[in-house]
Amino acid sequence: MTGKRPKRKSRTSQVCVHPEETALQPNKPAVIEALHAAAAHALETAEQAQAIAQSEATSPESKAEGKYDTRATEASYLARGQAERVASMRTLVTWYRRLPRDLTSDTVSLGALVTIEGERQDTLFIAPSGGERITVDGHEVMTISLAAPLGQAMVGLEEGDDFDVSRPHGTETYEVIQVQ
Repeated sequence: MTGKRPKRKSRTSQVCVHPEETALQPNKPAVIEALHAAAAHALETAEQAQAIAQSEATSPESKAEGKYDTRATEASYLARGQAERVASMRTLVTWYRRLPRDLTSDTVSLGALVTIEGERQDTLFIAPSGGERITVDGHEVMTISLAAPLGQAMVGLEEGDDFDVSRPHGTETYEVIQVQ
């Protein structure tokens, strides 16, 4: 079952910790800056790969030497795929650049920094695309999209809300610990 359930007492409230001693989350503006830098680096790498693929696709050496030689066709497919990746990365870099650094939210939504607890505690950044892992202020942060099962299950939830996610090995229950 995925969805919002009644709030219950947070598991973390049972431990007396002073906020200045242990932060649950890293500094959100620093997370956004780090993700922007990672996306910009990935864009640079993708642009280099696209240039190489484009050069290969238009190279005289790629010309077919027989009716079963598909080097030129394969090179053009690769070049097209690399161009699509570059376009996607440019969009992501622009999104991070335009994202307000002081944006806060009480609910899980695009641009939120969320800490959840299940079998372990994870810090997630809700982004247009997922899969990036960075470390900021000693915290590992992973990006997920709202299209991911975890992202779909969390959207609209607030601190203290529980939710379930179906996994191949069974259902996992999580609690939203912090949202900003």
